[in-house]
Amino acid sequence: MVWTQAAEIINLLRKRLGMEEEFFTVEKVWQKEVGIDGIEITGYKNGVIFTKTQSSVASCELTLRKKEIIKKINQYIGSSKIKDIKIKAG
Repeated sequence: MVWTQAAEIINLLRKRLGMEEEFFTVEKVWQKEVGIDGIEITGYKNGVIFTKTQSSVASCELTLRKKEIIKKINQYIGSSKIKDIKIKAG
């Protein structure tokens, strides 16, 4: 029987769920810099941040500030990896 280290399993799960190291950086920057209440990051994959909101006001604000937010997050990451932010209402 071959044992797999827990760290390897966790890393594989993170990649499958789109939760690589960049995701945590994006989430921290989001919390610190974006400042829109009522929006939750639900995922990150292939340069797209997926969000969810119950508030139409928050959704509208995010839509209006999307380019500014993408630019700010990319500055923190040090590259232009973030391409879009998808908003799911409900």
